[in-house]
Amino acid sequence: MPKKRENRCPECGETATEPYKTWELVAPFPDKKMRITVTVFGMFKCPSCGKNFRGVVSKAKMGAEGIEV
Repeated sequence: MPKKRENRCPECGETATEPYKTWELVAPFPDKKMRITVTVFGMFKCPSCGKNFRGVVSKAKMGAEGIEV
């Protein structure tokens, strides 16, 4: 189970829970253990002040041994 990441509003510091839009970014080069990193980003809307901001939803490293979250 991936660890829960906190995405805080840069204006007021309130924690946003669910993104309203997500997308994936795949690293173009593997790390030293030949794993590819896939990062899921999301757009969040602050429940307090209404500011829209980006944040990391989750990360996973995929290789021959399996997936590391």
